[in-house]
Amino acid sequence: MRKIIFLLFVPLILAFLGNCKKPEETKPHKPQKQESREKTKLVLWHSYRGAEKEALDKIIRSFNESEKEIMVESLPIPYDAFADKITAAIPRGHGPDVFIFAHDRIGDWAMSKVIEPLDLLVQENPSIIDNFPDSHIKSLTYKGSLYGLPMAFKSTALFYNKKLVNKVPGTMDELISIAKKITDPKEEVFGLVYEVGNFYFHSALFHAFGAKVFDENYRPAFTSKESIESFKFLSSLLKHKIMPEEITSTLVTSLFNQNKAAFVINGPWFLGEIEKSVEFGVAPLPIMDKKSAPSIKEERRLTPFLTIEAIIMSAKSNYKKEAFKLMTYITSDNQAEVRLRDGSQTVSNKRLYEKDDIKSNPIIMAFFEQQKYAVPMENTPEMRMVWTPIQMAISKFIRGETNYKEILESTNKEITSYIERK
Repeated sequence: MRKIIFLLFVPLILAFLGNCKKPEETKPHKPQKQESREKTKLVLWHSYRGAEKEALDKIIRSFNESEKEIMVESLPIPYDAFADKITAAIPRGHGPDVFIFAHDRIGDWAMSKVIEPLDLLVQENPSIIDNFPDSHIKSLTYKGSLYGLPMAFKSTALFYNKKLVNKVPGTMDELISIAKKITDPKEEVFGLVYEVGNFYFHSALFHAFGAKVFDENYRPAFTSKESIESFKFLSSLLKHKIMPEEITSTLVTSLFNQNKAAFVINGPWFLGEIEKSVEFGVAPLPIMDKKSAPSIKEERRLTPFLTIEAIIMSAKSNYKKEAFKLMTYITSDNQAEVRLRDGSQTVSNKRLYEKDDIKSNPIIMAFFEQQKYAVPMENTPEMRMVWTPIQMAISKFIRGETNYKEILESTNKEITSYIERK
């Protein structure tokens, strides 16, 4: 039986083998056409609004169109939440590859290894930093390492509405006098509008009185006589009733655009928020004179903080060379010009200020003049500890509390406690 079954299957086996091709007869496999390589995706965070955002978007579109292997996604983040989001997201491997922020948090983020030093990347092309003033590079340097490329310098200056004002005040006394004549609370018209509760804006008064954030031993110095006098002056300024009771950045923009604010203390970012129909000018902040502040030791121009806005790299980015390529592109001559002309930024790239039409621009040059009377913010971790306590103190002065020394002593202790726990 087994023999019969075998003989029945032999023809089938031979037929199967006859249909099989020898290996050498098979045609070579043609590889399928490979799809184009996916672009490396970079994420950029910023807090720009208005014309600044439009200029940045234009630059990002240009970069994406010119790059075959990199694609940038630009995400606007609310300014008030920006720093906390960076601090929380990057250590967990989330967040952006690069982001735009002021230099004052450089030291804190460098110590926490949130941001990437650029020294090795810059060494490949050292001429990159030749485009920027030494002071801007210094502001982005912490313990000998560079942590960003400068994009713009910023300080506050005096905006004035030409429909309401025909004279730029040279002193605070003149400004207050003009502001009183213009203010009409019933019509919601005010002589002076700025974010009084923000220490960044108060810094102009603070430094004009000769006050300093830290003493020579790097301890908070808000209880100095000069500091106390600056906050007393703020209280007296509020008593003139030339400002709204509660001021936000949105209200500042709204009143100025409605021709209901004669003077506004603001920075170059404000240029992008002003409607084209508004006739305005910009001038350096006035001089703090003895007539308006008898206690002042020396008359001097209001002296705000100077901040360097930079593009900074995440320490957790997986695409550092690509990220640096984007950083150098955004800060290059051509793209800095887009930010200056379209976004009204006072850019850090110094080559642009060799152009005659920029030299003759009174608004841009007003900020250049103010820069001479500005104090660069510290970029150390201690600076981070200052903002919340001092702004809580300012809120008390706005509410009418006058125990300045006691409040500021408490502020000093709170800042010191934060520094010691850091």
